[in-house]
Amino acid sequence: MRENFTSGSVWGVSGNWYSYHVWFLMCLASGNGEMELARKITLYTFKNTEINNKKASEFETKSMLYLLGMRSDSNEIEIITVDCFNDVTGVNSSFSKLWDVQSKNHKSLPPSKIGESLFTLYDNYVSTMSFHAYILFIPKLDRAYLVDESLNSYGYENIKSKQRAGIEKKLKEKINGNKSGTVPPFFYDFLDNVLFVEGNKRLSTYIKSLSKFKNKKSVSEDVYDRIFLEIRNAQSVLKNSYIENETISHPSEVLKFGRHISKKEINTLLISRLIGIDIFSFPGIPISFIPFTSGLDEEEIKDLLQECNENLSRAFFDKNGCREFWKISESLIGLVKKNPKRIVKNIYDDLISTIEIKSIYLTEKTIQYMISLVKAGLENVS
Repeated sequence: MRENFTSGSVWGVSGNWYSYHVWFLMCLASGNGEMELARKITLYTFKNTEINNKKASEFETKSMLYLLGMRSDSNEIEIITVDCFNDVTGVNSSFSKLWDVQSKNHKSLPPSKIGESLFTLYDNYVSTMSFHAYILFIPKLDRAYLVDESLNSYGYENIKSKQRAGIEKKLKEKINGNKSGTVPPFFYDFLDNVLFVEGNKRLSTYIKSLSKFKNKKSVSEDVYDRIFLEIRNAQSVLKNSYIENETISHPSEVLKFGRHISKKEINTLLISRLIGIDIFSFPGIPISFIPFTSGLDEEEIKDLLQECNENLSRAFFDKNGCREFWKISESLIGLVKKNPKRIVKNIYDDLISTIEIKSIYLTEKTIQYMISLVKAGLENVS
């Protein structure tokens, strides 16, 4: 539940709640002097948040990974907040777009349960915080409910009229707090803006969507599953804080609560686990890279290692060049697995004969250092 504050008064889910939100939205639409006042005096309050480090469900983790890797606009999402605005919420780098996700892993989802599950999304829809998308992440619905049964991501129009009646009845009851059947403000506009996403894919599929490996079978299903569980556990830790009744006036202020994880952090974990080593902070020199330091003094070796590490980081986190990094990583894993005893120079020669390396950061020495890391990582895994 969200509350809005003005002139020392509180509008919760009560008789004044509708009139306040209607007044606020009318101010926004009219462009009159009250609009700026409304923006200044309105706060967003976090209610019914999970505390005491409650374990994140697999479904919540699926919904987070769906935001990061399975949407056409996933590249815009840089941060995920956990159990703040909703179960998970995606945010872009400028905090101008928020993707709101309610995750419900019910064994059975009759229309009444669907309607009940939409309440928090509706609450955010009529709140003073602007959201870019409203997503209900759910198990596979009964196909008899759907107009087009082949879809697993669809709008409200794909749900048949009989089931829609049940959904709307229950959602009205939840919003109104009674069975009057009164149509709440912006009720049908809200329903038209909801995206229903069925999270019925295997755990590994959600990790594969982030890895950008073309040959998904180059890594075992077990490795992908372990990475999923590690991300789920990291998500759980984020709930180990108390934010109930805290208020913010701008989405960026949510960062102060520490209930967020960045795409950069997840991608770093992912590539490190796939290669089998912490590629960006390897302690010391990989054994197979030692020949490339021959003739260098201690300071020169430190400079070379620092340069290689910085280049790998820049290549990986460069939005325009990250796909090339993934492509090279995948090729290196395949080449090293094929013959782990081969020397770095021969692997490098094979690599550049099949892949044109365009990134200015992936220099010859950087690639050779990366090959050495992959060799060390795969030795650790085996």
